[in-house]
Amino acid sequence: MIKGSYFNGETSDKKDVSLYYKDDGNVGFEELDIAEVPLHLINISSRIGNTPRYLSFPDGSQFETEDNAAIDKMVNTLSNDPLHGLAHKLESTKGFILFTLVAVVLFGWLFIQYGIPAMSKQLAEMLPEEASQYMGQGVLDAMDKNLFEPSQLEQQRQDELRILFNDLLKNIEGSQSYKIEFRLGGKIKANAFALPNGTIVFTDELINLAENNLEIVSIMLHEIGHLKRKHSLRATIQQFSLAMFVMVVTGDVSTSSSIITAIPIMLVESGFSQGMETEADTYSLDYMRKHNIDPNYFAIMMEKLEASYSQEYVACMEAISKESNKQSKIIQCINDAVKLNKEENGKANKTAVDYFSTHPSSEERIGRFREKTSSSVKKK
Repeated sequence: MIKGSYFNGETSDKKDVSLYYKDDGNVGFEELDIAEVPLHLINISSRIGNTPRYLSFPDGSQFETEDNAAIDKMVNTLSNDPLHGLAHKLESTKGFILFTLVAVVLFGWLFIQYGIPAMSKQLAEMLPEEASQYMGQGVLDAMDKNLFEPSQLEQQRQDELRILFNDLLKNIEGSQSYKIEFRLGGKIKANAFALPNGTIVFTDELINLAENNLEIVSIMLHEIGHLKRKHSLRATIQQFSLAMFVMVVTGDVSTSSSIITAIPIMLVESGFSQGMETEADTYSLDYMRKHNIDPNYFAIMMEKLEASYSQEYVACMEAISKESNKQSKIIQCINDAVKLNKEENGKANKTAVDYFSTHPSSEERIGRFREKTSSSVKKK
């Protein structure tokens, strides 16, 4: 006899009963005047720890019991099902639990590290251009609310750089939707980034680092490279896929929602993967060599960008913050910081600043462009 509770499936009333079973495979109840039911017609819930077991009958009634051992004995006696109790046996085996944990962690890491990026690349190539436009809508507005302030560059300077940018696009197929915007960077300082809808944003702080417009052109080409390779779209797909993966694994909808809503900020503060940065560098380098632009301009800007995060540069900028007509002094600040940065790098390995943590080594990138610098190419 197996003690438990019986529910008729029609009301919420329960009745304490005793379940019995016979050698012929039929199951019945001592206290109830109902027909016996063959075991193979009864759905028996799996054993999970010490949680109650449920036997669901064809007529919708149900029997609940905490006597797991008795249920297992009944099934083993009347049924030849080799899978019965397998879940309980596995969850009681420490070796299997450890193996499962390692397998889940390894699969999760491989999927996030390789599966999601590969999937996002394929998906980005398959999606029409309208998808990029749609995914980029509202992103800059969100960034303006959380990160940026209006540009303080003079309108004449902005117009000059837009003309420069549009001249580049004349030689680039499929760039009709590309445009450039300027913002005061604030906490993200000197930076430039590309959004999925073809918008490239330059911060005032980056523009102010340049002594020559071709230095800015080199960064424009790098960001155009991100657009041509659909890196922003791929990064957005990756973040969305990660959110869905977190939700599936943990069931935590709030965490996945937080990841999705933070995508615009991640595009700026986390940057792209090393592979994406290398692809964008390659695009910029190929364009510069094809159109007789000295690759050294990019190397110079990379040195300045890295130096702009140094304490020396920050202190120098604070010292001249209240001065007027200070562009030449800004250039002096960054040139001094670059010089000091080179000296320090020559003495010891320097930990990369946060912005460069997701990027390939700055020295490698600078060296790559300097190797392609031709002495026959004159600076313009």
